[in-house]
Amino acid sequence: MEYDAIIIGAGAGGLASALKLSSNGKKVLVIERQPVPGGCATTFTRRGFTFESSMHCVNSLGEKGEFRGFLEEFGVDKKVDFIKLKDFCRIIYPEDDFIVKFGKENFLNLLKDKFPQESEGLNKLFLRLDNFYRQFDKFCISQLPMFLQLILSPLFYPEIIKLSSLTVKDLLDKYLKDEKLKSIISDLWRFVGVAPSKLSAFYFLIILRGYYFEETCYVKGGYGRLFEAIVQKIKENGSEIKYNTTIKTIITEKKQVRGVITDKGEQFFAKTIISNANAIETLNELIDDSAIKEEYRGKLGKMEKSVSVFQVYLGLSKPAKELGMHNFMISLNTSYDHDKNFNDSINAECDNCLLEVVDHVQLDSSLAPQGKGTLLIMTFDSYKNWEGLSDEEYRQRKNRLAGKLVKRVEKILPGLSNCIEVMEVATPRTMNRYTLSPEGVIYGFAHSVMQSGIFRLSQETSIKGLFLAGAWTRPGAGVHACFISGFDAAELALKRLG
Repeated sequence: MEYDAIIIGAGAGGLASALKLSSNGKKVLVIERQPVPGGCATTFTRRGFTFESSMHCVNSLGEKGEFRGFLEEFGVDKKVDFIKLKDFCRIIYPEDDFIVKFGKENFLNLLKDKFPQESEGLNKLFLRLDNFYRQFDKFCISQLPMFLQLILSPLFYPEIIKLSSLTVKDLLDKYLKDEKLKSIISDLWRFVGVAPSKLSAFYFLIILRGYYFEETCYVKGGYGRLFEAIVQKIKENGSEIKYNTTIKTIITEKKQVRGVITDKGEQFFAKTIISNANAIETLNELIDDSAIKEEYRGKLGKMEKSVSVFQVYLGLSKPAKELGMHNFMISLNTSYDHDKNFNDSINAECDNCLLEVVDHVQLDSSLAPQGKGTLLIMTFDSYKNWEGLSDEEYRQRKNRLAGKLVKRVEKILPGLSNCIEVMEVATPRTMNRYTLSPEGVIYGFAHSVMQSGIFRLSQETSIKGLFLAGAWTRPGAGVHACFISGFDAAELALKRLG
């Protein structure tokens, strides 16, 4: 059967591509290996408790946010209910414990109150941030071709050029002296999995504005409801979604896409293909042109992958708020040294690793049976920690580490252990099994300086009609960013389709 476009994978990027293409009258087929949409950002249920598999929060879902604007543009917003967040999170350090409220001025005033001696440097830093955001917004809305924008960037967007070559540490060192203050400002590194000493300042500033400066919302019933609503809209547009089906081969002919072959031997043909599968699998395994595969194998093999995660999902006999969880999300740090926090996490140093604790039931009581609650505990991890284990060794290690993390969280939520009715644990092997992401990484390629901005993998490939979407490509990780990547890939497909 012939389609205008085939989308491989129903993650955020793939669904965004399908939504835009189908809304423009194109006949689209989305093929997803799992039985539900959402990729690694889906929800699942155990004994009446609903858990977010990996999502904590999606930025720009507030009434004036860019992501909400995407949903409104395609009529998806009317298919879900939004729950407004009161504040972003609670952040705990050895000598600091505070709430981050939405708004740039709120954040700046918080920092000045805690570090009055750094007020002058903070003012200069935030003025530079304002200048960057103005230039970035102009860059994003420009109608000029990308190649021309890049040529003109030194003249019209000098801040983008300068910050694209800096790490977060480089940027903060220019204006601030207090190491604790620098750590607190850069706490959001946990949302992209690269410590500030290596994290691209360009990408960090984008997520800083999205999470701290702009209000956002939760989706009633879980983020899975949002992806279901998008699927519904895609079907209303006359396109199709095929679940429980894996793509085995991308058929090419004379370096142009022709179609796909599934694990069931089915063949579907299209003029364009957008792959929301990870870029390594797409370009190193799925395409049938061995010469192109070898070319990409050399290129992608040199790129650094991001981290994976270790997650503990708890169903509780009472709401976590009754245990002292007064904010829906807590960032728990044992050190102000984020290089140490990162290394402790990927080396499974459970007594010191970074912890993220999330209580979605505090936002939406429908996610748990009446009078009960849920909790998600997350830290970063490395696939190498789980290689070569027997089934029994794997089970024992998983339960041992989960128990240690629960005990740590119990120090701020007394009585937690006695309230656990359900416990599920996900490791890097879990992430690899469900998403096929190499080594179970969750942010695609690491957001280092040389793998962010214009240096990040493009949506275009060397095969005509084959485009990429998702966290591995521009602009980067996160549902919001993946949506942008999907829309950009769809725009390239529309140009090819005419």
